[in-house]
Order: sequence, then C-alpha cells, then structure tokens
Amino acid sequence: MSTSKILFSIIVFLFCWFLNISSGRAETNVEEELKALKIQFELMQKKFSALEETVAKQQSQITVQEETKQVYEERIKDLEGQLAQKENGPVVIPSARTPASKWIPEIGVVADAVATLDSAKTDEDGSDRLSLRELELVLGSAVDPFSRLDVTISFSDIEDPSLEEAYLTRFGLPLDTTARLGKFKPKVGKVLGVHRDSLDTVDEPLVIQRYFGVEGMNKSGLDFSKTLTLPWPITQQISFGILEGGNGEEGTAFGENDAPGIRRRPTLYSHLKNYFDLNDTTGFELGFSRLIGSRDEDASFEVQVLAADTTLTHSFNANQNLKLQGEVFNLNRKESFLDVEEDDGFGNPITVRHDIDGNLWGWYGLADLRFHPQWSMGFRYDNVQLVDNPLENPERIDIGYTGYLTFYQSELARWRVQFTHKDLATGKDDNAVYLQGTFAIGEHKHKLQ
Repeated sequence: MSTSKILFSIIVFLFCWFLNISSGRAETNVEEELKALKIQFELMQKKFSALEETVAKQQSQITVQEETKQVYEERIKDLEGQLAQKENGPVVIPSARTPASKWIPEIGVVADAVATLDSAKTDEDGSDRLSLRELELVLGSAVDPFSRLDVTISFSDIEDPSLEEAYLTRFGLPLDTTARLGKFKPKVGKVLGVHRDSLDTVDEPLVIQRYFGVEGMNKSGLDFSKTLTLPWPITQQISFGILEGGNGEEGTAFGENDAPGIRRRPTLYSHLKNYFDLNDTTGFELGFSRLIGSRDEDASFEVQVLAADTTLTHSFNANQNLKLQGEVFNLNRKESFLDVEEDDGFGNPITVRHDIDGNLWGWYGLADLRFHPQWSMGFRYDNVQLVDNPLENPERIDIGYTGYLTFYQSELARWRVQFTHKDLATGKDDNAVYLQGTFAIGEHKHKLQ
C-alpha cells in the first residue's frame, strides 16, 4: 500500500471518530435540555394553578363586596327618603330592591347557649346543665318611608316559645318625634332596654332581675322619643311612654304578675339621656328615669321607681378601650305584712297587719376592659334590697360579685366564661360558673358588640 493511501485512511478514520464523538455530545445536550424544559413546565403549571385559585378567591370576594354594596345602596336610599320626607314633606324614593325581594323582610337568628354549674341545691331550670337558653328569630323591614316593623320571637329548650317584641316604629312625627307601638323593651337606663346578646355579662345585674325580671321587662304599650337640639355641646334625648302593668318573669317592683287585674293598671315611664365628649377619646353619658305604677288591682299609683345611670368610655386606641358603667334604683312602695303576736292579753295568739312605706335601694357597678381586639375582661358588683316579707328576711339584701372573660371570635360569634358569687338575704351563699356561646346569622336589629 502506498504512503498516500495510508495517510488518506488515517485521515478518514480520525474524521469519522470525531463525528461520532460530536454526535454523542449532541444527544446528551438534547436530553439535558429536555429535562430542564420539563422541570420549567411543571413549575409553570404549579404557578398557573396557584394563580387560578387566587383568581377564584378574588372573584368570591368581589361577589361578596357587590352584595354588600347593594345592601348599603338600599339603606342609603331608605335614609334619603326619610330625610327628604322631613325636609320637603312626603317624598317617595324608589327602592333598589327587586320586585320579588321587596316582600322579603330582613331575617336574623341569634342563638345563646349557656352551660351552668351552680352550687344551689334546688333544681332550677338551666342549673348544672348545658342548655340553649334562648334562640331569637328576628324579623324586620320598612313598612313605608315613614315606618318600620320589628319582631322578635324567642325559643328555648327550657321555656315555651314567646313573643318577645313586636312593634311599629313611626318616624317623622310632629316636632321630629319618633313613636313605637306594640310590645317592646322600655328605654330606661342602660340594661333594661337591651337584649341579652348586648350585655357585657351572661346575666342581668341583680337589681334588674329582682325588681323587673330575670330578663328585664318587655311590655305592650306606646312610647315617644325626641332628640333635643339645644345650643350646647350635649346630645340629649327624652323618652316617655305608657306600658301595661306588671313585671317581667320573677320581677317584684310592680306586684305579682298573677295578681288579679295587675295588667289593667298601666305603668308610666320617662327617661332623659345626656351625652357629651370630654375629649377626643373619652365620652360620658348620664341618664335619669322615673317609673310609676301599681302593685295590685286598685287604681292608685303606689309604686314609684327613680333611677340614674352613668357610663364613662375611654379609647386607648382603635382596639383597646375601657368602660365604667353603673345604675342605681330607688323603689318606693307601700308594703303590708302580717305579724303574729304571742298574746292578746287573754292567752290567745293574734295576727296583726302592718302597713309600711317601703323605701328600697338597688344598684350595680361594672368595669369592662377591652385589652385586645378579640379579648375583654371585667367585673360587676351588685347590691339590692329585696321586696319580700321583712319578717322572713330581715336584712333583705342580695350581694353579688361577678368576674368574666370574653373572647370575640368574630363580629357575630362570641364566647364568655363567668364566675358569680352571691351572698343571699336568706343567709346562704351561691356560687355559679357559666360558659356562654352567642352566635348570630343574617340581619338583626340588636347586633353583637
């Protein structure tokens, strides 16, 4: 073989070897690039899925905001209608509601569940058990631009269903007066006129329970309210009304509820509220009330209640505030009791009837500290002289000490734990532990704090 052929063969071999190496490297680069593209695609797919979830959540929030916007638009139109009616006479503002929804009232439900551990030996309703103490069905709607109807129906696993409130509110009466007609809670003091879901404690103060009822008073009647416009920096509102006679459940101020004719003797009440700002962060409210009525079927008004309430609120910041609140009641009523004498002078026992003018006092003081957006704590002191037979309970005073801690899960869900110690006029002590859960859905007039 010639030298030229040998050189040509060597060159061809080297060229083929080089091509083979380059082809292997190219295949390796393609595989690596393919793997990298797959990884990038998977990452992009995950990002795309996350974006889809975010868009879905945002769309849901947009829907909720649109519904809320519609509700506010309806309320603004209703208020504009009332304002126009006051300024220019009857003017009807078209409602933003659809023809179908205008017949549907605002509907809400408030559930109040309470677990009670009580040291009392008597087996009272709700003691040493978990009960749905109250479930309120709340209905309300504007009847026309000038009036509104509100209804509250109460259910319980302890008591029978009852009509708690049902009243018509009429706005824009002469002298800018507002009237209520039906069954309602009177605007007296701070506690007597509110529902349990608006209380700072599980139960009402003892003076309210003993004088007016375990849940206060809700009576049929008619009342009027007016906000006074006076040339000084104080907001004042005056209220007065007439209610059917009697008390709430277990109340004693206006006699026994089962006494003959007790409901036929009306109770008259009036209340003056004064509020003014001490500074940008502190407000002060002072109120005075008077109730007069009868404790039996006669036509005389032998029962008079004078009351004063005060509330001081101070805001440390947007999420922390302090409230100091107190009420004092003076109950003046004629009382009668029988006294058994040992001897009439001839060895025979006799019974003598004594008539006395009762002048009783009851009051409470409460301090509530909201130290966190979702937490508050407080203490309440109670002191009340009882309406009963002076011979059976000569001291006639119940004293209570109550401490509580509240967790606000949300605007419409709340949990509370409370401990109460009572020194009773009977000479016995009573200790109770409460665990309360209060929950609300829908629209309702008396919202949670």
